[in-house]
Amino acid sequence: MHEHRATTDLAGRALSTSVVTSAADLADAGWDDLVIGSGRDLPAHHLYTSALWLRRYELFGHWDQRYLLASEEETLLGGLATHRVDSRNATAQIRIDNLFDGGSPAEDGGASIAPCRVAGGLIDGRTGALTRPGLSLRQRAAVVDRLFSEAEDVAAELGERSVVCRCIDAGDLLLRRVLRGRGYVEVPGPDHLILTPPPGGLDGYIASFPNRYRNMIRREIRKLRDAGVTVTVEVLTRDLVAAVLPLITQLNEKHDLGIQSDDARGSLEMLRRSFGKDAYAVVARAGGRPVGFVELVLYRGNAWASQAGFDYGFQGALPLYFGVLFYGVMDFASSARLSKIDYSFGTDVAKTSRGCTRRPTVRAVRALDPAEHARLRQRP
Repeated sequence: MHEHRATTDLAGRALSTSVVTSAADLADAGWDDLVIGSGRDLPAHHLYTSALWLRRYELFGHWDQRYLLASEEETLLGGLATHRVDSRNATAQIRIDNLFDGGSPAEDGGASIAPCRVAGGLIDGRTGALTRPGLSLRQRAAVVDRLFSEAEDVAAELGERSVVCRCIDAGDLLLRRVLRGRGYVEVPGPDHLILTPPPGGLDGYIASFPNRYRNMIRREIRKLRDAGVTVTVEVLTRDLVAAVLPLITQLNEKHDLGIQSDDARGSLEMLRRSFGKDAYAVVARAGGRPVGFVELVLYRGNAWASQAGFDYGFQGALPLYFGVLFYGVMDFASSARLSKIDYSFGTDVAKTSRGCTRRPTVRAVRALDPAEHARLRQRP
């Protein structure tokens, strides 16, 4: 850790900032005690900004990461994860050339803003600055403003063209107000899909739908059972990683995600080693062999469904997707007392049809070149 700036005033108190370049040092600094947003509608602690998850990024890419810390004396008041993204180090999940599709301030495919410093989260998720619980709104705003000021300074020092915040929850009014005050341009982002598991496991989940949907879900569950499909939630093991890897490869190839098999294996192995018994596999089997999979990571009473895979040759018209992502998870969600399941982005219609709610998001960008930024601001 080294000091990046000296001090600034926070309601009469001294605020200092520093930089950490390895996520391995964040836990001791108190990073995971910080929260994102107000914590009222969404989890206050987000998996993708946790120290363990940030460490995964470092082991599977070169991001020139800078973790910015804001402190008062020895007390950590805020933090902001920042990473360098350009065309050379970005997979489909991370690249920015299509980040602003559907209202883009970067009509040139992102070239005018790349390389950029992505602040608050490297992939689409809930992104933003972290702050210490208990701060007033005024104090939080001051900390967040200072952290983004530091991110802009880091980007300028490293020759980057912009600072981007990928996926801000539209309800995070404090962060949006701070960024607008700093001149960031906002465009609509994708809908973030979140499920609040009803009590009562699978039966309670089915009962939460209108009658016609209940009957449809029951028919789909019968189809899976008649096809000999069973779905279990199991702690992720080395053997399971090897067994589900071909399913992940099928999905990656179908959707042209650009994720290599070795990278997928390494990611799952790191997940297993880092999160231990909080790293789960939801596995659909037919005849004893895996035909569907999604990873499910538990973190502070919530769960995140992320990397998935399917045997598309076996699937045919079977509702395998719903069986793995929803029906096979609900009893586990009840027993684990999960408050929320984060289903990320994409396949909106399918996920909302099975109980997810949409959380609108916005993307924000500030080009560091004044002329370029003025051009971005003038675009509709």
